[in-house]
Amino acid sequence: MPSLARLVDDKRTLIVVGSGGVGKTTTAAAFAVQAARMGKKVLVLTVDPARRLATSLGLAELGNEEVRVAPELFAEAGVALGAGELWAMMLDTKSTFDALIDRHAPNEAAKRRIMANPFYKQTSTVLAGSQEYMAMEKLYEVREQRDYDLIVLDTPPTPNALDFLHAADRLEDFLDSASSRLMMAGARTAGRVGLGFVKMNRLLLKGLNRFIGAETFLNLLEFIESFHEMYAGFKARAARVKEILRSPDVAFVVVASTDLVAMDEGLFFHAQLRREAMPFGAFVVNRVREPFLPLDVDEATLDGRLRQALTTTPALGYEDPDLLARLADRLTAACMDYATLTRIDRARIASLSTALGADAARLWHVPLFRRDVHDIGGLAAFADTVFAPPDASAA
Repeated sequence: MPSLARLVDDKRTLIVVGSGGVGKTTTAAAFAVQAARMGKKVLVLTVDPARRLATSLGLAELGNEEVRVAPELFAEAGVALGAGELWAMMLDTKSTFDALIDRHAPNEAAKRRIMANPFYKQTSTVLAGSQEYMAMEKLYEVREQRDYDLIVLDTPPTPNALDFLHAADRLEDFLDSASSRLMMAGARTAGRVGLGFVKMNRLLLKGLNRFIGAETFLNLLEFIESFHEMYAGFKARAARVKEILRSPDVAFVVVASTDLVAMDEGLFFHAQLRREAMPFGAFVVNRVREPFLPLDVDEATLDGRLRQALTTTPALGYEDPDLLARLADRLTAACMDYATLTRIDRARIASLSTALGADAARLWHVPLFRRDVHDIGGLAAFADTVFAPPDASAA
């Protein structure tokens, strides 16, 4: 059976994907903590604006620049770090987009025009797919310009796997599309005629105002006129970013919970990875309920034993037999409900294993912890569980 430790040791980048609310950020952080404990210099990059990663790592905040998690924080949590280093950062989509413009603008004047353009200010934060693409852009940047042994990317939660996998494709397709070329040709024509002429023509502005607003039109026209000068650079960068997804030193880690919708989305993501020949590394299922009673426990037997235990334990401080009987009934019902949920989780894990086919050996599950994982100690415990020997973590 493949080893997660081997995966972490062999790869330079792990891309953690999955729907929202399945513990994706926690999984990414736990993998990063484990890699640092293995002596690696690690960066965990998140796009989660809720700052859960910063809190769990003991940091006041995260920004668009790397911050090192102090070794003292590991020591305080009782976690041995050794020679490893853990760094963290949170993606700022606007800052990353600005850096991209700064890199490809033909001159300082063009850069200032774009940065000041109201249409760009909107586009750089709300353009469909911009967050997904900028996550890949930032990943490309740190891979090329930093010396990390491992980068763990916590991707945006997306309702559709294609939103992330094809973020670079969409940008490249847009830049190469007929409509894009037509828009850029129109901008160049407008440039030859002169935007000043358009601005001075009151009749034309009045007509534009009736439809989209003259100011909006002019801002869009100026943005396109500036943008087309960066076309070649953007297209080449998009192609290079896209190559990352199929690099041999990259692996995708799909994360889900035992919720059926989350599992289905994880399976869909896995299928997309396999269909497009992208490197699949592991499938992690979080919050799996583990049995604390025999799965074939008999309700009547359990109720009888609980009644006997409660009535012969003076430490509880209650003597009312009716109260103790009701308490035993409630405890029995809670235990039986939990046993049912445990069996459901086991059945779903088994079904998931079958659906993964040849990749079933890459399936790991993490038990439902009694407390939220919110600090370095919790992340280390998470890692200890998921990185346990295969026979201890197999479904």
